[in-house]
Amino acid sequence: MNYDCLIIGGGLAALTCGIKCAGSGLRTGIISGGMSALHFSSGSIDLYGYEDDRTIVYQPFEKIEKIISQNPLHPYARCGMAIIQEAMRFFKNEASCGGLELYHNEESNHFHVSTLGTIKPTYFSQRSVFNEDIKEAFRQRPKIALLSFAGFRDFFPKLAAANLQKSSLFRHLEIITGEVILPMYSKTARNPHEFRSIDIARIFDSERYITNIAEQIKKASQGAVFAGMPAFIGITNYNKIYRRLRELTGIFVYEIPTLPPSILGMRIDDALKRRFAELGGEFIAGDRIVGGEIIDGSLDHVHTENHGTTRLRARSYVLATGSFFSGGLTSGFNILRESVFNLKLFCQQERNTWYSPRFLSTGGHPFLAFGVETDDNLHPFTQDGKTVENLFCAGAVLGHYRPIVEGCGGGVAVSTGYAAAKKIIDACRTSSQ
Repeated sequence: MNYDCLIIGGGLAALTCGIKCAGSGLRTGIISGGMSALHFSSGSIDLYGYEDDRTIVYQPFEKIEKIISQNPLHPYARCGMAIIQEAMRFFKNEASCGGLELYHNEESNHFHVSTLGTIKPTYFSQRSVFNEDIKEAFRQRPKIALLSFAGFRDFFPKLAAANLQKSSLFRHLEIITGEVILPMYSKTARNPHEFRSIDIARIFDSERYITNIAEQIKKASQGAVFAGMPAFIGITNYNKIYRRLRELTGIFVYEIPTLPPSILGMRIDDALKRRFAELGGEFIAGDRIVGGEIIDGSLDHVHTENHGTTRLRARSYVLATGSFFSGGLTSGFNILRESVFNLKLFCQQERNTWYSPRFLSTGGHPFLAFGVETDDNLHPFTQDGKTVENLFCAGAVLGHYRPIVEGCGGGVAVSTGYAAAKKIIDACRTSSQ
């Protein structure tokens, strides 16, 4: 099997890279071992959210310019500001082509509400989280209702309300709580406590109970302008359902991400995979790259668990396997390793330096900044320091940044995935001339 570009990993960086390459006419394959981190995400794309002392960044592009000048090893510095801005425009457009509209607050961050009622800065959000109508309505200091489904164990409105009112944005707003009873409770043997967000989302995709539930939302909201609820407005049919609920209730139904699987994250995953397939990309799910052979500074081939000794070849490869959470990086006793090719890592070797003494340390834990070392072109190094010229790295597998502390995981994934694709496309065009 031969490709122009073969991408290892199936998350945000991999799909961004794959869509750009496939859309440029390259034969592009993505090999994914399983569920990506998108299924565990908030469903918003964070560009840059926090200073080192955890104060909020309101102008992410201004902050990124400073990061690029101060830290040339940061993944954003490997991309450059022009590519980052281009990548954001590209991602928004391609998500829209996949059926998912994303919204932003011009050059500024906006906020989304977490399950616990904390607010977090972000750059892109889905329509049910942020848009111009929601922004304008919130300026009027509206009454807010936080509602859950009877028996639902993954969202507690009273806890969320108590935390929200600690924020200066919500402190002086009236917030009430309530619940909605799903009509299907009377038609199933399942206990209401068994329903998770994915069960509710699938029910809404069918559109069977929209009118009934809309009536309950309107009644429970008691005149509120917003009804904050656990994300439930379908996985595939969300656009139609959101419009219908708005029409029936006259209320902004605001979706709050809950415990995995994240409905908001699943929508991004579905939209990007749909777009990749439309452009002719080949998505190979349920298989895992387990190794390859690097010859004279180039990756010659890779092989997978399912295909045994069959060699998969490409002109260019992209490693986008994620960090420790996704298995792109692994650790043992005093050992840290990149999982596929054993590439050179940026890390500290002594185990007692991997973490902070305090679990909730403001500066995070050092291991969260560990990752693959690359040159300015996102090419990694072997253990003996040699560059792998046709292999690029993108997303959370990269080192020299702190995605949680900085609030930039999604932005780095999109930017580096896009930057790698641009370099691959340019190389293919040059070689064909």
